Parts: sequence; C-alpha cells; structure tokens
Amino acid sequence: MKKIHALALSMFALGTCELALAAVSNLTGNGEGATLEAATAKAKENLEESCKSFKGSPVADSFKVTFDKPLSNGKHYVDATLQCDIP
Repeated sequence: MKKIHALALSMFALGTCELALAAVSNLTGNGEGATLEAATAKAKENLEESCKSFKGSPVADSFKVTFDKPLSNGKHYVDATLQCDIP
C-alpha cells in the first residue's frame, strides 16, 4: 500500500513540475520607422518574433515603449519591452 501512495505522490509531483518550470521573461528590443507608430509596430513585431523563437507566447498587454527618439534623418527610434511566457 505504501508503494501505491508513493507512486501516486511521485506522479503528482511530476505532473506539477512542468507548471513550476514555466517562467515569464522580460524581453527588450527596438524598432525604427518613418513615424513613431511605425517604429513602435516594428519593435513590437521584433519582440513577438523573439518570444516565439524561445517557443513562448507574449503576455497580453505587456508591451511597453520605454524610450522614443526622433532621428536626424526624419525617422523615429523606439526601445520597448515585452513579457514572454516561456514553458
């Protein structure tokens, strides 16, 4: 009987172990575009691609622009962050 309880407990631990290993990571990236909106969209696209390359999924509403600057050539530069749920 003790073996059955130990086996059940170990199976439960293995089943929940994968959930415990999942982590949310903060990714940072940048984008450049003709307008501020285009630069922001490019930064978001780059960060989402990076998240998917880690086999993760972007956390909803976690995209934030941390820095934006108009460049001398008329374009805009944007730094941004995104949270990625990585299994």
